[in-house]
Amino acid sequence: MTGPRIVFFGTPQIAAHALDALVTGGFDVVAVVSQPDRPAGRGRRVRPTPVKELAVGRGLPVLQPESARDKDLLARLVAYAPDIFAVVAYGNFLPRKLLDAPRLAALNLHFSLLPLYRGAAPVNWALVDGVGSTGVTVQRMVKRMDAGDVILQVEVGVGPDETAVELRERLADIGTPLLVEAVERVFLGTDTPTPQDESRVTFAPLLKPEHGGLDFTRPARELYNRWRGLLPWPGVHCRIEGVRLKAQSCRPFPGRTDEPPAIVHRFTDDGWLVACGEGSILEILEVQAENQRRLSAKTFANGRRLKPPFPLTSVTPAPRR
Repeated sequence: MTGPRIVFFGTPQIAAHALDALVTGGFDVVAVVSQPDRPAGRGRRVRPTPVKELAVGRGLPVLQPESARDKDLLARLVAYAPDIFAVVAYGNFLPRKLLDAPRLAALNLHFSLLPLYRGAAPVNWALVDGVGSTGVTVQRMVKRMDAGDVILQVEVGVGPDETAVELRERLADIGTPLLVEAVERVFLGTDTPTPQDESRVTFAPLLKPEHGGLDFTRPARELYNRWRGLLPWPGVHCRIEGVRLKAQSCRPFPGRTDEPPAIVHRFTDDGWLVACGEGSILEILEVQAENQRRLSAKTFANGRRLKPPFPLTSVTPAPRR
């Protein structure tokens, strides 16, 4: 029996990692679908997506429609006679007609323990929530977002200081062989799909800049979790003297304070101590004012001749929707 004919959907580096594993594992990847090339970096030069770059290097045909609903995409993919779609962080919702195109299944590698954190940013919101564990799931895709039956799932502990960048990379390393195994099981007919428990569903919507507000009436640990969850984008921010100020680096500081929230009451060797909710303290280490470069918090304070105590202004983060 020959192996499955696979169409791979993905865009960022973590998806390229999965594509590489399928190709080097000897699977017949007949086509790759990725987001269009877009401007990136300081020079805003148009660059290929990491998945496209890998696919081209491997001699694989690449399709880059503006939308998965592109009227020509379905016909082009059907022509490849795929057995399985393998989807990893593609960044576009697949319509029902596309999901029905492969002979066996459309499989998605999702970076959470479904049904928890369905949506575009599961790693980010799990960290914002301060979870102690999360995981990876391979599911059969259906019309509803991330609601398909689970084929394989692995739970993973989360470090107290792990950032979204670090956790996403670690989950990709764990999830890639899981996707490979799921493809093999589905092709051989040995998979045992498990329906998701709808009573346990939570959501992880697309990130927006408004989600990054720092409300200093909340405990310092909660603010720190938001910071590590919203890296590298959109980051977290407050205001100072009417100017938007990003906290580029921060951490909880041991001890308590009687100062009211949002007051920078002391400098340390490394940064500012900001009073937060419940008497907790957040140490801000690096900042970036709007349209300015990133600076150490102390360098920024020296440039503005700030001396404690001085106030920051809280920004209430937008609700998760």
